[in-house]
Amino acid sequence: MASVRICISSLAQIASLDGVAVRFRKLVRVSVTLLDRARPKGAKLPVSRFHDLRFRPHLDFPGAAEVFARMQTAPKFVFSRDVIEWIKEHSVDYSHAVAIAIGAGRTELPYETMLVEWEKKEGPERMFWLIKEAAPNSYRIWWAVHFPRVSDLVFNYPFTASFHPSGDVVVEPYDGPIPSHFPSVDGYRPAAGMALGLAMTLHVHGIMTRPPAPVSPKLDAARIKKGKPPITKDYRTVHIGYVTDQHGKKHVYEEGRGHVKPHVRSGHYKDQAFGPGRLDRKRIWISAYLVNYGPGTTIDPPPQYLVVP
Repeated sequence: MASVRICISSLAQIASLDGVAVRFRKLVRVSVTLLDRARPKGAKLPVSRFHDLRFRPHLDFPGAAEVFARMQTAPKFVFSRDVIEWIKEHSVDYSHAVAIAIGAGRTELPYETMLVEWEKKEGPERMFWLIKEAAPNSYRIWWAVHFPRVSDLVFNYPFTASFHPSGDVVVEPYDGPIPSHFPSVDGYRPAAGMALGLAMTLHVHGIMTRPPAPVSPKLDAARIKKGKPPITKDYRTVHIGYVTDQHGKKHVYEEGRGHVKPHVRSGHYKDQAFGPGRLDRKRIWISAYLVNYGPGTTIDPPPQYLVVP
């Protein structure tokens, strides 16, 4: 089976397919207005569900224990819906920014290894994606899936992915062992591409992270008493934090409260003056950043809630 090129513009649309076996179909660019479905002020921010992942050895995955151990220690990032919706609405800009960065040789991940997850609109299962750059513009993506009250799987063999010069993600066919009761692994390739595309948004100035809300010791104690692991605390929530206006000033941004959605301005190299009389030059990389601040986009960020069953 040939590799599949996944348009950045289609990644956000398949975020809800990561727990469903699907056949590949043509992925097309779309532009969707999302203001009507935007999250209201005070809405709950996503929380990590990594504590729900129960690792159990599986005969088909002899190296899964090592993958799970790496997931436990990797920096963890939970992406808010506003980042996913922003990619969907401004996919052409983001694809262009990724293409410029890749063409400039800026292929590194924000972290050497990182764990990515996000909320799903439908379905109880949760996906966890461990991403590592194996070589310039070559990535390995291991994954695990949590099925509530059914079973969990940690795959010891990764997807292989890269970025096309256009900025789209290319995910190669899965070439590892597949359990007999789980025959449609390649149906998860779009979600693997989604995870890589989201990971790279951390390079964009304006995309920010925040720590989780404090967890009550009593809640952890009650979970431990029931034989459950403590709540995951070593993660960051990723959201749109600020937008830069035409004068270079940063403004706090919150989705759904303004009629101007942020665009991304691509990164670029700059010859910066330095030294005596500023006569010398050194080449530096200016990362991409969010722009297009407009009236009505500045409000206080909403409170963060932690709701765990």
